[in-house]
Amino acid sequence: MEITIGFVLFVFAIQFCSYFVKGLAGFGDPLISNPMLSLTALQNNQITPMNLLMNWPLNLYISFKNRKEFSVKSTIPMIVCILIGMVPGLLCLKYAASWKIKALLGLVVVICGVEMLTRKESAKSSGNGIVMALVSMASGFTAGLYGINLFFVAYIERTGYVNRNQFRGQMCFIFFIENTIRLLIYIFTGFYTVDILKLAVISAAGVICGMFLGSRVDSKLSEAAVRRIITIVFICAGLSTLVKAVVFKI
Repeated sequence: MEITIGFVLFVFAIQFCSYFVKGLAGFGDPLISNPMLSLTALQNNQITPMNLLMNWPLNLYISFKNRKEFSVKSTIPMIVCILIGMVPGLLCLKYAASWKIKALLGLVVVICGVEMLTRKESAKSSGNGIVMALVSMASGFTAGLYGINLFFVAYIERTGYVNRNQFRGQMCFIFFIENTIRLLIYIFTGFYTVDILKLAVISAAGVICGMFLGSRVDSKLSEAAVRRIITIVFICAGLSTLVKAVVFKI
């Protein structure tokens, strides 16, 4: 990996924008960083583990900071269901990783996002254990198959929080557990290289600045505006998946 001033500035700009979005919504940073960093000579097997090094401490910090806003105990069943769903997803990866299925998945996410955007506040659900389990396992399955772990976000948005801090805390706690498992796998399989660690160091400044400014802007926004931003980021995730699958057949 050749490190030039131009490369460092490009990575800073991309990571700043990516984590500015995370500072606002609590998720969505890969929607910007993965495709944009792929425009360089970097490969996905470098970008994804590097971003994991950024996200692990951030998700730990956000979930710890908001630990009093949500119930860790009530979140554990959702995490267990997500991890259960990841197993068949990983097993199907070799046999069912069709771009057509991925495009359909992106379309379903977009439809869910539009429903979230147009839903009236009175339509909020109180939650259901069976629905939670099914949605979480579906989210885990798609995460194992395509690395897309979004359906549980829609469920939490509909049922699981009353303010932005509770939403972020619960969501980032789930991300933290998943990140921890993936990080351990990467470490013990010797996945991390010197180039990935260098890329993480280069990215750190953009990540910190983006998160800081995003969080500051978030504090100035109303609860309704934050909910709308969360929904728009969710829809963008579906559109990103759909376009990537249809145009690039991946």
